[in-house]
Amino acid sequence: MVSAALIAFASAGGLAQEHQHGTTEKLGEIHFAISCTEAAQREFNHSVALLHSFQFSRAIEGFNLVLGEDPTCGVAYWGIALSDWSNPFAPGIKDTEQLRLGRENSERGKNVCAKTEREESYLAAVSQLYRDFANTPQQARLRAYRDAMRDVAAKYQTDVSVWPRPMDEGGARV
Repeated sequence: MVSAALIAFASAGGLAQEHQHGTTEKLGEIHFAISCTEAAQREFNHSVALLHSFQFSRAIEGFNLVLGEDPTCGVAYWGIALSDWSNPFAPGIKDTEQLRLGRENSERGKNVCAKTEREESYLAAVSQLYRDFANTPQQARLRAYRDAMRDVAAKYQTDVSVWPRPMDEGGARV
């Protein structure tokens, strides 16, 4: 159950249509609305598609390009921090350096300041993966992330970018 919440970001790629970026790349088409510049929005969408495709280092490069287009685009650090976590299916405890880097990137996002409450919610959720990692067990941090994303999904029920989607009383995703 905990891993399902963590991998939720990968699920959104299934909602997308196929498109090409460059000459050889085929990714799902993503539209994850942000409040940054138009050029940053295009690169952000591409970077989220890379993230959903488990191309974490390329996603980080893309989110850094977003910041090059719009240095005030704090939500780009959400993408970097989530990419820092890497494969949510990989077993085992995350490396301390990996956790330190993820924490730094989530903090950078908070320092740059997200431009909307929704973007702040994403940054707050991803920060749960890295919160006090030296003293808080990974499973507890995963549950905190799951719960934070559940809250984001409940608050933004019409936003198809938010995963996991809340369930109705019958257990169906809404």
